[in-house]
Parts: sequence; structure tokens; C-alpha cells
Amino acid sequence: MPFRIQNIKLALLAAALIALFTSMGFWQLSRATEKKILLKTFTQRTHLPPLQSKTIQQSGDWRFYQVTLTGRFDIAHTFFLDNKTLDGKIGYEVYTPFIATDLPEPILVDRGFIQGNQNRKILPIVQTITGQTTITGMLNHAPSYVHMGKLTYSPANTWPLRVEYINLSELAPLLQQSLFSYVLNITPHDPAAYTVKWQIVTINPEKHMGYALQWFAFALTLLILFVALNRPHHKNSEEIF
Repeated sequence: MPFRIQNIKLALLAAALIALFTSMGFWQLSRATEKKILLKTFTQRTHLPPLQSKTIQQSGDWRFYQVTLTGRFDIAHTFFLDNKTLDGKIGYEVYTPFIATDLPEPILVDRGFIQGNQNRKILPIVQTITGQTTITGMLNHAPSYVHMGKLTYSPANTWPLRVEYINLSELAPLLQQSLFSYVLNITPHDPAAYTVKWQIVTINPEKHMGYALQWFAFALTLLILFVALNRPHHKNSEEIF
């Protein structure tokens, strides 16, 4: 098929865009694979019997394993993770340290979502769980996402404390002690829980596959357009490439 590049600069731009669109497609495919593996691991591990505190002190990957802990909540220190939504409601994710028997450090427990007050200056009232209790939950990494600014904008550390993100090493000085390396997502039926939904991924693998097909379609469309507009019978028409 006869072919001649009409405009080298636009040809280079087209090549760069085709390469970009293609790479984005393959990146979405890799994300889909990662999510499939993550969801498979979650399903397998959450169906196993809960572990005990002595087990999770050993080195290893304990993410998504369930664990049963006995101890007490540090009711004097609760964190409200700001800017959370659930079913169209705006509020906070409630985190309270739990001092467990046989664990050398307190573990931060994600107790679920609580709706906020229309007046931002008024924080919700936290349910107090006193005395020794036994809780069950799923071990997970602290939530990670892009955040801007400081951990907290409070001029003084008044409790409960509103925070912009969860970072265990940054929370430790506020508690004057280090925290266990995993967060515990409490089970939905626990008396200490608020509204709990174990959401492992925000975008499922199928959506990533759909995004990949879109990027590949963009690359293919641009390639077809580039070839068509650089065939000789277009030389007298308005040159795009």
C-alpha cells in the first residue's frame, strides 16, 4: 500500500501518542492482574480459622488473615479519619488502639464508618468499650492513598483526634508509643464496630480490563487515522499529518 509521511513533526507526535496509549493499556492489564491476585488471596485467607496473637508476632505476610485478640481498648485515644463517605453519607472512619494480651505493641483497630455532624466542629460521640474484651478482625495494611498537607490541623491534640490520613509511624508520637505493623479491620458483628464493609479494592479487575480496551482502541484509531491521512490520495486534501 503506498505510504508517505506528510508532516514529520505530527508523525512523531502521533507515534508518541500511540506509544503512550498502548503503554496505558498494558498498565491497566497489569493492574487487573494485581487485583485478581489480591482478591484471590483475600478470599483464601479470610476463609481460614482466626489466628492467635502469638502467631502474628512471627515474621511473615499476615495481610487478610483473621485474628482473635483479647485485651482492652485504649478508650482515651481515638482517631477520626476525615473525608470518608458511605452510602451517600459523609463522616469518618473510627480508629482506636487495642492493647492485646501477648502483643508487644497496641494494634490500631478500624471500627468502621460513623456519620459526621453538619457542624464540622462537633465530632461524633464514640461508643466506649471498657474492660477486657475479645475481638476478631482481619489484619490489613494501613489505608494508603494520595494525601496533601499535614496529618492533623488541630492546634492541640484533643481527643478524639481528627486526622487526614493513617500513617502508623506518624501516629505513634501522638500516642507516645509505637503501634503494631498491621491495622485490624474489625468484624461487622462485633459490639465495638460501627458500619463495617471490608472493601479490598475500589476498582475491580473487570473495570481495569475495560479501561485497557479503551486505551488500546485509542491507539488503534490513531494508527488507522495516521495511515489513512498519509496515503498519496490525500496529498491534495488538508494535511493533518
